[in-house]
Amino acid sequence: MRTADMASLLEEHDQRVFTTGDFAILSGTSVALASQHLRRMTASGLVTRIKRAVWINRLARGINPCEAVPYLRAPWPAYVSLHSALSEHGVIEEIPQVTYAVTPALPWRYRTPLGAFHYHHLPNRLIWGYSVRRSGSASYPMADPEKAFLDLVYLALIPRSPLGFPRKREKAWNLDTAKLMRYAGRFKYPPLLEYVRKMR
Repeated sequence: MRTADMASLLEEHDQRVFTTGDFAILSGTSVALASQHLRRMTASGLVTRIKRAVWINRLARGINPCEAVPYLRAPWPAYVSLHSALSEHGVIEEIPQVTYAVTPALPWRYRTPLGAFHYHHLPNRLIWGYSVRRSGSASYPMADPEKAFLDLVYLALIPRSPLGFPRKREKAWNLDTAKLMRYAGRFKYPPLLEYVRKMR
């Protein structure tokens, strides 16, 4: 298969961030042969590896770093949350210099050609409250603003946490109060409930 044909295959199937296994299936080859093809494509500047067996298609328009979030900690689930989600939803003014995400896996940090990623651990029972967000051609899992806020407060309340509490943008938080209280109840964590009650 020619390099141009391989690039066309990625475009045809809208592969923006993908794994070696994904490419092997698309090209009908083994994983070993797919790896060889991808190394050739890297040399041609068509793809870039961001982690072992995870790649970005450099011909895809407007790649958003958030698109890589579900891939870097796979097979564990992960979604954009904390400062990154709050900033994108317009709840806080700060624009984080890294992409923040949560996962039931161990916390981890990555430095990639797409930027830095900080993954923070949440118990598996708290992996909910997110949906696929679309921005231009990009799509990625992102927390609702209320869930991102609670994820951050929950983690900030843990002793020796590296995270601080969110800072208010306006006189009142731009959040759905009823949803915030309902979501907070699902955490079943008294310090979090107390924090949210004092906000009202």
